[in-house]
Amino acid sequence: MRPRPASPRPLGPGTRPDPGASGRLDPGGAAGLGAAAGAGVTRILIDGRNVQRALQRGSTQGSLPTATLVAQLRAAFAPPIEVELILDGHAGPTPTGRISPGFSVVFSRGTTADHVIGQRVIEVFRELGPADSDTVLVVSDDREVRAQARANGVRVQGTAWLAGHLGAADAAHRARGTSIGQGRAPRSPRPAR
Repeated sequence: MRPRPASPRPLGPGTRPDPGASGRLDPGGAAGLGAAAGAGVTRILIDGRNVQRALQRGSTQGSLPTATLVAQLRAAFAPPIEVELILDGHAGPTPTGRISPGFSVVFSRGTTADHVIGQRVIEVFRELGPADSDTVLVVSDDREVRAQARANGVRVQGTAWLAGHLGAADAAHRARGTSIGQGRAPRSPRPAR
C-alpha cells in the first residue's frame, strides 16, 4: 500500500489549489457542505440526467439545458480535479469528450448512464485498489448506482450536496466580481482637451 500525500488546505468552491498541492479537493471545506464527504477527492463522476432532474425541481418548469449544467459544473470544480459528466442517450448538439482541462462529457449511447458509471467505478477499483478508490466521488440519487459505488470503495453524494456546492460556488463567484472592471461600473470617458 502506497502512502497517501498530506491533505492540502481545504478549498472552497471556485478556488483553485496551489500548484504544489496534491490536487485533492475538499468540496465541502469553506462552503460548509460537509468536509468529511469531500476531503481528498481527485475525481468526480456525475450522473447527469439524475442531477438535471434534481436541479430543475428547484427552478422554473422545463428542462435544465445540458449546456447550462456543463457551465455550472466547470465553474464549480477546478483542475486538477477530474470531473466526468455522464449522460443517458446520444450527444446531439452537445460537445462530448474532454471539453476543457479536467472536464469531460460522456454519453451512454446504446446503454444507460447508470451502467457507464458502474463500469467506471469497477475500473477505478481495479486501477486504484481499495486504499485509494475513496478518492473518487459519485454524485447520484439512484440507489443502485450508489450501492455499486459503495461496494467498490467509492464515495457517494446525492444531488442535494451538488446543488449546494453549485450554489456556494456561484455565490463565491458573484462576490469576487469579474476580472473586467474589478466588479465596478466602467468609468465615463474623459472629455477631450
